[in-house]
Amino acid sequence: MVRPADMLVVDIALVGLRFDGGRHRLVRTPDAPNAFILVGLPPQHVAEEVPDDLNKVTAPMKAVTAGSTRLAFSVPADIKELELSLDGLLDWERLVPLRVPDGQKGPDTPGTTVFQGVPRSVIEFPIRLLISYDEPVDWLGGTRPQQADGRTALWHARLHAAPDGAGPGAPDGGVKLRAFAMVTNGGTLPPGAPYVDVVLQDLVTQTSRLPLPGIGGPLEVHSAPLHAEQFLLTSMGTSAHLHGAWEPLAKAALDRYKEVGRRAPNLVAYDHITGLGRDQYVRIVHHGRLSTGHEALHMQEYKRLFIARPDDGIVAYLQREDRIIVKQPEMTYGAATGFPHEGREMPFQVLRITDRVTPVIIPPDVPSNPPLPPEEDKPDIKAFWVRLQPSGEDHEFTLIGTDSEGRKVTFTMPLIFVPDGLLDEDKQLKALHDPTKETKKKMDQRQNRELHGQVMAMAQPPDGAAGSTSHAVGTLTFRLGAEGAPVVGQPCVAAAEVRVPAVEQFTPNAGNLKVQFNDTFLQQKIEGHPAGAYLDLTTPLNLTFGAQQAGGLSSPNAAVKLITSRAGVLPDIFKSDQATDAIADADAVKAIKDAFGGAQLLGIDLSQYLNLKKLVKDQLGTLRKLGDDEIANILGDANRLLPAPVLRMRDLADGQGKELRYVWKPPLDPPTGGALPLIDVTKASLILDARTVRSKDALDKSTVEGSLSHFALDFLGMARVDFEKLKFKTGPGQKPDVAASGVALTFRGPMEFVNTLRSALPADVFGAGAFIDVQTSGIRAGYKLAVPTIPLGVFNLANLTLSAELAIPFDGKPVSFRFSVSEQKHPFTVTVSLFGGGGYFSMLVDASGVKEVEGAIEFGGAAALDLGVASGGVSIMAGIRFMLAKNEVKLTGYLRCNGFLTVLGIVTVSVEFYLELTYEKKGKQSIVRGRGTLTVSVRIAFFSKSVSLELERTFAGAPVDPTFAQCFSKEQDWPEYCAAFAA
Repeated sequence: MVRPADMLVVDIALVGLRFDGGRHRLVRTPDAPNAFILVGLPPQHVAEEVPDDLNKVTAPMKAVTAGSTRLAFSVPADIKELELSLDGLLDWERLVPLRVPDGQKGPDTPGTTVFQGVPRSVIEFPIRLLISYDEPVDWLGGTRPQQADGRTALWHARLHAAPDGAGPGAPDGGVKLRAFAMVTNGGTLPPGAPYVDVVLQDLVTQTSRLPLPGIGGPLEVHSAPLHAEQFLLTSMGTSAHLHGAWEPLAKAALDRYKEVGRRAPNLVAYDHITGLGRDQYVRIVHHGRLSTGHEALHMQEYKRLFIARPDDGIVAYLQREDRIIVKQPEMTYGAATGFPHEGREMPFQVLRITDRVTPVIIPPDVPSNPPLPPEEDKPDIKAFWVRLQPSGEDHEFTLIGTDSEGRKVTFTMPLIFVPDGLLDEDKQLKALHDPTKETKKKMDQRQNRELHGQVMAMAQPPDGAAGSTSHAVGTLTFRLGAEGAPVVGQPCVAAAEVRVPAVEQFTPNAGNLKVQFNDTFLQQKIEGHPAGAYLDLTTPLNLTFGAQQAGGLSSPNAAVKLITSRAGVLPDIFKSDQATDAIADADAVKAIKDAFGGAQLLGIDLSQYLNLKKLVKDQLGTLRKLGDDEIANILGDANRLLPAPVLRMRDLADGQGKELRYVWKPPLDPPTGGALPLIDVTKASLILDARTVRSKDALDKSTVEGSLSHFALDFLGMARVDFEKLKFKTGPGQKPDVAASGVALTFRGPMEFVNTLRSALPADVFGAGAFIDVQTSGIRAGYKLAVPTIPLGVFNLANLTLSAELAIPFDGKPVSFRFSVSEQKHPFTVTVSLFGGGGYFSMLVDASGVKEVEGAIEFGGAAALDLGVASGGVSIMAGIRFMLAKNEVKLTGYLRCNGFLTVLGIVTVSVEFYLELTYEKKGKQSIVRGRGTLTVSVRIAFFSKSVSLELERTFAGAPVDPTFAQCFSKEQDWPEYCAAFAA
C-alpha cells in the first residue's frame, strides 16, 4: 500500500484472519488457533562509501541499501474482529509485537521470518545485521496522516518499551535490541563502510545470548543488549540512536578461545546515530593491548561532514577518524610477569604512558568483503603500528620508565596495537618486526630509542652497592619478547648504548658504547658471575694508550668486554657452560691471548712477544684478588710478573671518590722461528701503571707511568739501537715526560759502510753526520752525508746526499727505516758540456715490509743560436720515473722538446712537444696510458695566439697474465708448435 500524503509505503499480510464481506470486517479463521498481521517495510538503512580523502572525491559516492524489514504482530484473543482499512491495520498499539526467541540462529525455513512455527519481527539494521526486540515493546504511531500548519509529517512508528504489569512503560531510551544473525549473501559493501564482518559478528555474539561451545564447557561471553534511546521506522529509513557497551574478556577466557580456534569478540562499545536510514555518527571501539602490555582501545569514528564544493554545492560526506585510547596508563614488569629470565632482560620495573588519546591515526587493514560462508567464517583482525594520518609517521608515545632503584627516565617509542582475539598473534607480530630491505631503516628507528644521556640502572645492583649498575644511556634497543617469539606485554632491551666511566678514563673519545646483557647474568642473576658482570660490550674494546697517555712507549690494548658492578670493566677470560651459561672455569690460554692480541709495543704486535707458558689459568684467577701492596711488590721485583692486565676500580680511603687503576707487567720472550724479530726482548722488562682518581670536590686526576728496559731494536739486520731504559710519565695539564738512557745506534750489514764513512771522513767537511733526537712525539736516529759539489772541467756533480734514518714514533705507528740517495725535492745533478741530467732514489720499510720505493733519472741537452736579426734555442729532455707504494706500481717515461725563434724582437714563434707513456698496476689490474701535447705559440708585436693539440689513449690489460692456452690458436699455432718438437 502507498499513501502519498505522508509517504507511507507498506506491505501487509494476514495470517489466521478472513474477510467478512457482509460486515466488511476481518474475523478469525475458525480452524486457526492464532491470528497474525505481518507488515513489510522498505529498507531501513543505507551503507555509504567512506572516502579516504575528502579533497580527492571526484565521482559519485557508492551506496548499498539494506534488505526489507518484516514486523510481526499477534492479534490478542480478546480481539474478535478488525476493521478492514489501512487505519485499522496500522493501529499496532492493540497488537502484540513478536520477537525472535533467544538462542535462535536462523528461521525454520531459509528466506522466511518464521521461528518455531511463528512469524517474528526481523529488522535489518544496520545493513547485514538482523535484530529483534529483547523485551515486550509497543509500536506508537498515527494511523492517519498527521498535519499541522499545512504540513504533513512523514509517517513513522516509534519503538517503545511496553508496561510489564508493574507500572507504566519505560520512557524513550529504554528499548533493548538484540542481534541474532548476519546476512551472509548481502553483496559487497561500499569501500570504507564500517559494517564489516568482524564488527557485525561481535554484535551477534555479544547480544544474541547464543551459547558458544568450548572445551570443558561453553566459552565465556559478556552478553548485553543494545540500548535504543530512539528507534523510529519510516518508509525512507530508520532514525535511531543505539548504544552498546561490554566488558573485555580476561586473558584466561581469551586463551580458551584460542584452544578451540575461534576468534574471541573484542568489541567493547558501539554507538550508532542515523536519520532516515543515513548514518550521522558511528563509533566502534575494539579492546586490545599495546605491544608494551598496556590495555588500550582502538576507536573508529564515522562523522557526517557538510562540505561546500564548487560543482555540487553543499555535500554531506562520511569521514572516518581512528584513534588509540590508552585505558591502562601504567604497566608493571618483573619475575612474575612471564619473562623467560625473570624480567632481568627488562631494566624498567614500571612503564607509564602519558598519552591518553592519540591524534587521528591511519586505519588498519580490514577484512575483504563479501564475508565467507558460515562454515569458513573466521574473521580476521590485524595488529598494526600506530601511525599518524595523513603523514604516515609513527605516533611517538611518551613513556616514563622506573628502574630497579626507583629512578625515572622519559623517552618516546612507537607501539603496536594488538586487538584481543588474534588467532595468529605470533605470526602477525613477527611480520611487523621482520621488515624488508626497504624498511630496515624504519625498523631500526622504531626499536632504537633515544634517552639522551639520562642515568638509569641497567640491572638490580647488589646489596650495599647502590648505583653500581647505573649508566648514562644514549639509546635503548627494544625488542618484543624473546628472539623469534614476540610476546605482547614483554618488552625487552636487546641492546643499548651507554657511557662506561671506567673505559672513558683511557679512551676519552669512546662516547656511548654498544652493550648487551651478559648471558650468565640473564640465566644466573648478577651473583652468578664471579666478577658480578651484567653487561657485555657488543664489540670488545681495546684500551689504547696514545702519546698523551702512555708516552708513546706502548699500547697495551687489552680487549675488555665485561662490565661488572664492582670491578669495573674486564677482559672476558671466563668459560661458561653452554647449557646453563654458568661460569665453569677460566678460559683457554689461546682465548686469553686473543683478548690481548691487539697490544702494541713500539708499533709492533705485542702478542707475538707474550710468553704463553706463563699465561696460566691459575695466575689469571689470582690476578682479580690482588691488593695494592701485592701489586707494588710485583712491580718492584724484577723476577715477578703480572701476566695479564688488571683493571681495578676501588673507593678512596676517605670515601670521597674512586680510583681506577690499570696495571700490567707482561711476560716477554722473543718469538721463535721466522724472520729476525724487530725488538730484542731477551732481557727486557715492561711495566705500565695508569691511575685515575675521581673525587667529589676536585677535578679528575690521571697519571700514567711506565718503563721498558734492557731492549734493542734490530731493523732487518741493517740498523740496531740499544736502549738501557725508556721511561715516561704523564699527568694532567703537562706534556708527557719521556726519558731515554743508554741509547746507541749502529749500522750493520749492507749499511755498515755508513759507520765507515762516519769514522773516516772529517766531520767539518761532511757535516755533523750521526744524530739521535728524543722528543715526546718519538725518537729519530740516523746519519746524513752530504757530498760537496764536484767540478771537473766540463763535468759537474752537485746536490748528492746519502741518508739513513730510523724512526720510533710514540703514537702507535710501527717503527720504520728509510734510506735515500738525494731526494725528490732536491735531486742530484750531473752536467757534461751542454748535456745534463739528474735523479734521486729512496726506500722506506717498516715492520710490515717494504712500504715505498721511488726513483727517477732525467737526461737531455740544450743549445742556443743568435744571428743578430734572429735568435733561438732548442732543448730536449727525457726521463724515467719509477714508484712502488703499497699495492700500486707506476712506471713513466717522457720526452719533452722545446724550440723558439725570434726575428727582430717583433715576431716570436715557439713550439713545445711533450710525450708521456705511463704503466700503472693497481692490484691485478694493469693500465697503459699515453699522452701527447703539441703547443704552438705566435706573438707579433702586441698580438699573441697559442694553440694546443692534445691526445690521450688508455689501454687496460687483463687482471692477470694470459694463460698458455690463450697464447696459442688451437687450429693453427698448436699443430705448428707440436710439429717443432717432432722427431
